[in-house]
Amino acid sequence: MGVLVVGGDNIEEINYHLNEKGFFIIKHITGRKNSHKYVEIPKDAELVIILVDFVNHKLCEHIKKESKKLGIKTLYSKRSWASVGNLL
Repeated sequence: MGVLVVGGDNIEEINYHLNEKGFFIIKHITGRKNSHKYVEIPKDAELVIILVDFVNHKLCEHIKKESKKLGIKTLYSKRSWASVGNLL
């Protein structure tokens, strides 16, 4: 299952555990650049994980609207595997 991860600079641990569970990261957006506020969600993404600790409100709002329009499930989590793992 393809995943778009939004937020967080270093997500190696989350990536490792997602791969163990059968997920793979299609794209990772750190959210640090102004251009990230208008990024498009890849069409082959089946899940969006937003790491709310490191995302500004405008980007979160945009991703939420786009994922809803595409019918993609969105999870909101802190940047730790424990938080992400509990939601999956």
